[in-house]
Amino acid sequence: MHALICQGEGKYYVSAVFGYYTDINAAAEYERHLQSWKRCFIVWDAEKKRLIRWFEMVPGRKELIPQLLVVDADKTRWHRDGKHAEFVDFLDRKRIDSFLDAATQPEDVLEKCRASDAGYVYEECREIRSEKDITDLMWVSGGFHDAFIDAEELRDDGTLRLLFDGTWGCKIEVWLWGDLEYDTSYRKSDEYDHFWFGSTVIRREGFVYFIAEEDMTVEELTPGECFFKARHMKYRVIPD
Repeated sequence: MHALICQGEGKYYVSAVFGYYTDINAAAEYERHLQSWKRCFIVWDAEKKRLIRWFEMVPGRKELIPQLLVVDADKTRWHRDGKHAEFVDFLDRKRIDSFLDAATQPEDVLEKCRASDAGYVYEECREIRSEKDITDLMWVSGGFHDAFIDAEELRDDGTLRLLFDGTWGCKIEVWLWGDLEYDTSYRKSDEYDHFWFGSTVIRREGFVYFIAEEDMTVEELTPGECFFKARHMKYRVIPD
């Protein structure tokens, strides 16, 4: 797993993720719900010299402000450590808590972290070519929940450029091209909400379908539905 560690004002760095946990111990259901938003990730510091805790949401704020965006959701060789924690295979919560705040962290652990992170290259612009690409897009965009199309541009070469705002913690730029079909009239109408509540991306018979509804199928598309169909689709994440 890899994530963008957001530092504010559009600044960020890319880090491997070595685990995450949530401390949920309240008795009242509402308090447990609030605690569920305080998920903590174990990542590199900006210099990649030591491991640090980094909360998914900015701590100490009533508003939910993301400060970590998962761009690669692969959890190969991870394991569950209790009900609310998952880690890479060579770490667990007890081990992490034993050294994370120490002045010097165990070199054998850091070496394993470096080895597991070796070779990863973050693609700033990424094309949808596989089911994994779709999974990663859904993670970083939150399924486009609360998103809206802030800009729509059909270029002379037939490429459609979209800029989504409202996605949690970032904007997302999308390009679609090749035998392009789309309909955004529904979302432009003053009679309907411009915000997306979810989305579906499907690869089928050489096309990518991008639909402004959750859990959709190609067969369920109806006239007026907000959708995009093209041979190619790529995207870029722009952290807040």
